Amino acid sequence: MIGQALRAQACSFTGDRVLVWMAVAGFVMSLSLATSIPPDLTGATPEVRESLIAPLSAVLAMYGGILAGVYGSFRYTVDRRDGVIAQRLMLQPRWATLVARVPASAIGGAIVALAALIGGHTALRLTMGGIPVDWAAVGATLSLGAVSGLWGLGWGIVVRAHLVALFVVPLSLGSAMLVAMLWKSGAVYLPLLAMLEAFRFDVAALGISSDHALDGSIAVLVTAGWVVVALVAGGVSFLRSDVR
Repeated sequence: MIGQALRAQACSFTGDRVLVWMAVAGFVMSLSLATSIPPDLTGATPEVRESLIAPLSAVLAMYGGILAGVYGSFRYTVDRRDGVIAQRLMLQPRWATLVARVPASAIGGAIVALAALIGGHTALRLTMGGIPVDWAAVGATLSLGAVSGLWGLGWGIVVRAHLVALFVVPLSLGSAMLVAMLWKSGAVYLPLLAMLEAFRFDVAALGISSDHALDGSIAVLVTAGWVVVALVAGGVSFLRSDVR
C-alpha cells in the first residue's frame, strides 16, 4: 500500500505546476538581491567577495525557506481543492496517503530552495561578478528547504483553504524577522531563525548578534520540535477530518 502511494506521489511531480511556480518565484525573488548591492562592490576584490559568502548565504536561505514552506502547503491545498486527495483516498488508506506526501514535500521544498539559490547567485554575478560557491552552504540551503517544505505541509493540512495558506504559512515563518526587531532573544526560538541556526547559517546578517543566537544543538532541538508539532497537527487533522 505504501509503495503504491509513493509511486502515485512520485508520478505527480511530472505535472507539478505548484513546484514550477514556486521555483520561478524563488528565482525571481532572489534576483531582487541585485538591488541591494552597493555600487562600490561592483569591482570588489576576491577577498571582499569571499567575506560576503556567509551573510548572503543566510539571506538566500531565508528566501528559499519561506517559499519552500509555501510550496509544502500549496502542494496539499491545491490537491485538496482539485479533488486529488479525495480520489486517492478511494484507493489508498489515509495513513499511506499522508506518509507518501512527506518525502514529496521535502524534495519539492529543496528544489524551491535551490531555485532561490540559483537566482541569488545569478543576481550577484550580474552585479558584482559573483561570489565563490560555498558547497556546504548549498547543502544546508537544500536541507533547510526540505524542512520548510515539511513545515508547510503540516500547516497546509491544518488550514486546508488554499488562499488562507498563502498568508498563514509565510507569516508563520517570516514573523520571526518582525519579532526580532523588538525581541531578539525570543525571536531566535521561532521557526525560521531556529532553522537557519540549526543549519549553521550566519544569522548576524539578519540582525541577530552572537549574544542572542542559539547554540547549534539547541537550535536543532527547537527546529525538530517545531516541525514535529506541525506534522503531528497536520497528521491528526488529516486522519480525522472529512476530505471532499
